Amino acid sequence: MTSALTTTDATVATDASADADAAADQIRVLRGQIDALDTAITRLVAERAALSARVQSTRMNAGGTRVELGREREILAAYRDALGAHGPAVADAILQVCRGAR
Repeated sequence: MTSALTTTDATVATDASADADAAADQIRVLRGQIDALDTAITRLVAERAALSARVQSTRMNAGGTRVELGREREILAAYRDALGAHGPAVADAILQVCRGAR
């Protein structure tokens, strides 16, 4: 009877080890995908900042302000609609990057 328990215990331990290895592999793949998305996001934010600088420069050269608060409210609302309650915080961080140096 003891050997049956030992065999069962060894099988359970082997299965748990295999599950842990599979989970570690899956996590590694998923983190790689997250890293690729983060790279794309930072590239897109940098591209957005460059476009925003052009808009700001054009607006100021035409006698306008550097920042247009109505437009920023639209962006905050769009992010809220897309991402929920945390959306405005994400939008605000992006807007801060895109406003550039004051």
